Amino acid sequence: MKRFPIKVILLSLFIVINLTVICTFPTSMSDNDSEEVVNNLVTFLNKNDITVSPTIIDKETKKVSSATLQNFIEDRDAFAKNILGAKKEVTKNGETYTANENQVIFDGNKFSFVPKTPVTLSETHGIDAVNASKKGKKIAAYYGFDSQNALIVSSDDNGKYHIFMTYTIENLPVFNDYMTFDITSDGLIGFSGVWFTQNSLGEYRNTKSVADALLEFSASKDKPNGKIEISDITLGYNIVDFDTSPTELQPVWRITLKDGSKYYINA
Repeated sequence: MKRFPIKVILLSLFIVINLTVICTFPTSMSDNDSEEVVNNLVTFLNKNDITVSPTIIDKETKKVSSATLQNFIEDRDAFAKNILGAKKEVTKNGETYTANENQVIFDGNKFSFVPKTPVTLSETHGIDAVNASKKGKKIAAYYGFDSQNALIVSSDDNGKYHIFMTYTIENLPVFNDYMTFDITSDGLIGFSGVWFTQNSLGEYRNTKSVADALLEFSASKDKPNGKIEISDITLGYNIVDFDTSPTELQPVWRITLKDGSKYYINA
């Protein structure tokens, strides 16, 4: 009779137990799922060193679109001249455009406007923590960016305001389609980002449930080691390929941890 080392036996038993737990745990939720199912999910995750509040686990079925976006910038030369001032002489060196020591710089599909000194605009006058987001939207419009479907938030860093503008599809954020504007009472310090806007909406489908996304995250090799605390779960999209326009979107659940790190599970 062949004998197996005790370590092999224990490892085999551990694998069987865990497979049994995963197979017997419900892998999806319907609209009629009770709080008991959510609590069972939370308990299961806790046993795997993942803490999440039941209040952020949405049981409703969500729908997403097979939308496509197109790059806002179709002509880099024209875009740079518009930002720098169409009547000014613009020189080009590689991916850097310069006029009066102000620069527009391209890095792949990312662009940056770097003025030598703050640009004084009527939209920056009287900026404060209360109106910073509205001011940011007006500045975006001033430079020709379509901000109608944008989610805009701001933060105050001792009088320096960071305006974060994210594109949305029917109120769902496109997480990697965003711009940042830096503003003080002296004017616009600069802005940077990528900006793709809606091309088509396409067909709709139901998403993967939050429960499925959390279970997939718990089994992921990419999640951090040790105890994990989830602070937020948000449905949205990610651009698949920035080098293609129009480009497709991937619906995703964004899982944000307490330390601020973010993980994306296809929805």
